[in-house]
Amino acid sequence: MVLQRLGTLVSRAIQLMAFSLVLSGTALANDRALLQATIDMDRQYIPALIYIEQGDRESARDAMMKFSEQWSAFVTTFAVNSDDPEWPHFLDIASGMVSEAFMDVQDGELEDARKQLSAVTVTLHGLRERNGINYYIDELNAYKPYMDALIATADNKKGRLFTRAQIRVLQKNWAQVWPRWASIRHHVSRADFDQQLFGFTDDRFVELKRAVAQEQTALNRLRQALRTGTHREMADAAIDLEAGFMRTYRAFGDMPFE
Repeated sequence: MVLQRLGTLVSRAIQLMAFSLVLSGTALANDRALLQATIDMDRQYIPALIYIEQGDRESARDAMMKFSEQWSAFVTTFAVNSDDPEWPHFLDIASGMVSEAFMDVQDGELEDARKQLSAVTVTLHGLRERNGINYYIDELNAYKPYMDALIATADNKKGRLFTRAQIRVLQKNWAQVWPRWASIRHHVSRADFDQQLFGFTDDRFVELKRAVAQEQTALNRLRQALRTGTHREMADAAIDLEAGFMRTYRAFGDMPFE
């Protein structure tokens, strides 16, 4: 009788383990589907945002049309694969932003469209963090505000020496960009980057590595300028951060290399 009960307990334990593995496999499949949908969406989102920021109205209209179509597929995928009760609410909010941006682009109001699309990124980033979804481009999105703060401080210099307050702003934001870019760079250099998942050809992956290296060189230059450089050298080095970052970001969009 004891052996029979023991056998029953072992059998139930095995069934529970098997059921857990099925659930785990389903969760992984769902996460993979959500991640792939996000990548496909960003592939169209990035060109739309870049052309809008460049003030290229014709290209922005074409890119926004493609992005809006891809957004519909993105929302559908999340409705099927996500069990987070907050997703529908925040996706509805983001969908409203996408619709507003689409109309703004048609009307030539590119700055308004840029603000709407930037808000979409913030909304989706927060939802991915909430659901524990690791996404490489989120690292770039988290880096950008600190880089922008450095550039804005340098742009406001206008030939004058930095004030002590401006130097502190540079130093504070420098402390944020350096470790964040180290993580971005290491992800690629350690071969952790999933080239197949992102749909990168070998040529595009080489472009990504070169872009990341370009930004690292600019950061090295800024580090040296902050240590021993003139105010002009600090300003120039900060402004130069934008090129390598945008080259890196652009590599994830459905657009040619520059």
